[in-house]
Amino acid sequence: MNIGPLRSIPTAFSLLVAERRRLLLSPDRLAEAGSVLLNMEEQHYLRRVLRMRCGGRVDVIDGCGRLFTATLVEPQLLELDSALQQIEPLAQPQLGLAVALMRRGMDEVIRMACELGIDRIQPLRCERCVPQAEHRPERWLAIVREAVEQCERLWTPQLFDLKDLTEWMGDERGQCLVGVTRKTASPALDQWLRHQADPVQPTWLMVGPEGGWTSEEMKQFAEAKIQPVQMGSTILRSSTAAVAGAVELVRWRDGLISS
Repeated sequence: MNIGPLRSIPTAFSLLVAERRRLLLSPDRLAEAGSVLLNMEEQHYLRRVLRMRCGGRVDVIDGCGRLFTATLVEPQLLELDSALQQIEPLAQPQLGLAVALMRRGMDEVIRMACELGIDRIQPLRCERCVPQAEHRPERWLAIVREAVEQCERLWTPQLFDLKDLTEWMGDERGQCLVGVTRKTASPALDQWLRHQADPVQPTWLMVGPEGGWTSEEMKQFAEAKIQPVQMGSTILRSSTAAVAGAVELVRWRDGLISS
C-alpha cells in the first residue's frame, strides 16, 4: 500500500532556537559606540569557544544594564553598532546571599546564585568554617563572568571580598535573614518573605557552614535583630541551602514585580 511521502512534524524539541552569543566587557570600554580592541582572552573566547569568524555578530553587555550589538571585523577588533539595543533598570529590591565558606560546592553556589538572579554575593568566614574551605576569589570572578554571559543577564552581580561574620554584620545591609535548622518556632523562609518582608529594602539571606552556627553566633544574630528562618523540612547541606534560598528570594521578588 502506497502511503505517500513521510512528513516530519515540528515539535518544541525539534524547532531551532537562535543562539544568543554574548560578551561581557567593562562599562568604560563601551562609553561610546565605536571600535573595541579585544584582549587575548576575549579573542580566544570568540574565535575558539564561540567559533566566530570575521563578520560574525555578537551581543555585548556591560554588566550595568546595557546591551549592544557588534560585528567582529578583525580577530582582535569589534565594531559596535551606533544604537544601544536594550537598557534594563536595576532590579528592586536588591537580593543578597551571604554564604559561609564551605569545603566543597562554593563554585556551584556562586554560579547558580548568579544564574538565578541574586544581585550581591558575600563570602563569610565563620567559627565553624573548616581550614580546607574553598577561597578562590579569582576563580569566582571568572565564574560570575561566565554565568552572566551564559544566562543572558544584563546586570553583573557584585561579588564582595571575604569578610569575618562579625565584621560583615556591622555593615549597613537592609533586612537580613539567617537560615537555621531545628528551630521550630522560626517561620519558613517563603512564608516570612510573603507576609513580613519589606518590599523596598535590600534583602539578605545568610547561610552557615557545614557545622552550623555556634551558640555565640546565634546570640549575635539575636542582638542584631536578624530574623531566623527555616530552610526546609530536612537538614540541607550548606550548598543546597544556599541555592534553595536563592530560589525563594528571586521567586518572592518576581511575585512583587508581577503583582
